[in-house]
Amino acid sequence: MSPESCSVCAELAGRITAPGGVIYRNDWWEVAHHTGPQTDPGELIVKLRRHAESLAELTPAESAALGPVLRSAVAAVERVVRPERVYVASYGERVRHVHFFLLPRTTRLPAGHVTSDLYRRGRTLLRRLGVLSNPPAAARADAAARLRDDDAWTTSST
Repeated sequence: MSPESCSVCAELAGRITAPGGVIYRNDWWEVAHHTGPQTDPGELIVKLRRHAESLAELTPAESAALGPVLRSAVAAVERVVRPERVYVASYGERVRHVHFFLLPRTTRLPAGHVTSDLYRRGRTLLRRLGVLSNPPAAARADAAARLRDDDAWTTSST
């Protein structure tokens, strides 16, 4: 996948904006809400700021900064959204750019990653079909402001 056709690169370049804007950015990583309208407040993406398609391509500095950024992002989501769990996942099939999803499992979602994932997919489908309403972008923007202001980012070592 070329950087020109990469949706994550488009987000990093500002051609696609997440509700509430960037939550955190350092020299190597950026954190913002997922841009899809079906996503809930606190569903974040941690994105490598340059185009790379594999973790094996990370520089030592990018690699060293990743753990503290993920730790801080999860801590902020835990305090602001107050989920039961925060799942961190990286797939990289459809969008071949190193990125991680932070998926808070609130009490409204069943426990268990498979069950929760199926429920989330079903909910997304119902939202796309208009049976359920999408969370308003303003709710994600409000969460982004609270996440951005969370102490997790000031205690990070990056």
